[in-house]
Amino acid sequence: MKDVNKEANAIVNDLNLSGKVQRYAEKHSFITFKDHKPNFERKVQCRLINPAKTEIGKVSSSILQEINQCVRQKTDLCQWRDTKSVINWFCNVKRKEKRKFLKFDIKDFYPSITKNILMKSIKFAQKYTEIDDTTINIILHARKSLLFDESGSWIKKDDDNLFDVTQGSYDGAEICELVGLFMLSLLAKRFGKDCVGLYRDDGLAVLPQSGPRAERARKDIIAIFNSEHLEITVETNLTKTDFLDVNFDLKNDKYYPYRKVNNNPLYINAKSNHPPAVLKQIPVMIADRLSSNSCSQYEFNTAKPAYEKALLESGFKSKLDYKQNENKKKRKRSRNVLYFNPPYNASVKNNVGHYFLSLVLKHFPPGHKYHSLFNRNTLKLSYSCMPNIAHIIQAHNAKILKNERSETKPCNCRDKKNCPLDGRCQETCLVYKAEVKTKKETKFYYGMCEGTFKLRFNDHQKSFRDQKYENKTALSQYVWKNRDRDNELKIKWSIEKKAFPLQCGAKRCDLCVSETLCIALANEKTLLNCRIEFISKCPHRRKFTFFKPKKKKKKSSKSQKKKIKKN
Repeated sequence: MKDVNKEANAIVNDLNLSGKVQRYAEKHSFITFKDHKPNFERKVQCRLINPAKTEIGKVSSSILQEINQCVRQKTDLCQWRDTKSVINWFCNVKRKEKRKFLKFDIKDFYPSITKNILMKSIKFAQKYTEIDDTTINIILHARKSLLFDESGSWIKKDDDNLFDVTQGSYDGAEICELVGLFMLSLLAKRFGKDCVGLYRDDGLAVLPQSGPRAERARKDIIAIFNSEHLEITVETNLTKTDFLDVNFDLKNDKYYPYRKVNNNPLYINAKSNHPPAVLKQIPVMIADRLSSNSCSQYEFNTAKPAYEKALLESGFKSKLDYKQNENKKKRKRSRNVLYFNPPYNASVKNNVGHYFLSLVLKHFPPGHKYHSLFNRNTLKLSYSCMPNIAHIIQAHNAKILKNERSETKPCNCRDKKNCPLDGRCQETCLVYKAEVKTKKETKFYYGMCEGTFKLRFNDHQKSFRDQKYENKTALSQYVWKNRDRDNELKIKWSIEKKAFPLQCGAKRCDLCVSETLCIALANEKTLLNCRIEFISKCPHRRKFTFFKPKKKKKKSSKSQKKKIKKN
């Protein structure tokens, strides 16, 4: 783990990303059962989920997207990224009545990718775009994978370089696309560029052969994949087949929507806690999707009853209408727009969007020096959705799967009666409240501590004793301000909230959010904290990020200082 983080630190410093990339997240892995597979009771299959991953994968993902895009444009290989591209390929197939489908699926594509085939894929891509050694080093570093469990850390069997393409990594899909382009180049030599295509691990080809020739083609395609140590399953002599979410028919030259058996569509309820714009667009999006996956209005009308029934059960009364497929290129306007995404909740009666836009007009009116940057055209509002039930259950499960909180140590104060927190001074990860009483008023101050409260309390006491630490906190400023005026100043400490410490890879700090919530709900008249604390950076995230080490300045001797003064 230390070696991986050390190598990542060097990459981060070379890319000038210090302070922005987190260390390798040490998260526990787990498995899920594939209970949707046939014969699940007799043959239990599992899927390994590894949340631990390096954020160098985000850099690798951005690099690989550009490489894959460049290779696709220069080679014209049929690597599909959505259903629309597959339909366009099918429509361009000539003499469909004399052709047959060949459908194949790569078994366990992600874990089957080895370092050897990845390097071959990179070498193939270097023919069409420039890939230097630094880029290759970043891609290979993102492949270093570790598994963490209660019993320790694990690596892939028979692999000393920690090489693995995990399904949940940031650049796993881009790695699959790069390897897929390399495999398509091998298949194109045998079948032609326009006859075979690939979407991640699913492939489809049209061949003029049938019977013995189709069997020969099946053996050839298996041999091509086996040469790179990849296993596939192949189906041949097909006139009809399903691919992604569309059924294709060569004999009748048509395509229509596909849905798995017993896979009934389910949509959010019309009265759910979602922004009105989202609810309004659901029937429109479904109609657009069905229309684009249907070759005619007849096929659309055949497929739509199941979707209209699902919409009706969800509270939508609108009917689905067929829209003619038009391949119009959308106009793309290059504008720098900053979006404000407040969470939407139906119980909030105030029009948050109206208040936000009125504040923009108030503080950046026409004639203001920043009006060109912040106006109604450059600042937009788009509501975000609140967590759904699935997200709440997932968060609950993650909380249960965490290691149990270690027992707190007993109070170590010499005088137990004068403990600042009533015998709980060794508590950790908490938001505390200080109640400051004077003769005239009572004020409140909220703070947080990741370590023990005793250490934080001693830090406060130091700021009360030594005046050079007067401006360290708002509490110390208030104490020094009222020290001479009121000799009977008393401070009472109490625990306001308990929280979890920030873990590496987490998006939110529970400790900082809890403190912010306490400050936001407090009465402004009696509060000592500043509202500017809402936008302060999380101090706990720094220990998980890579930083460039500062160079120590050499102290000049007295003789050197004299020379500098003379010069």
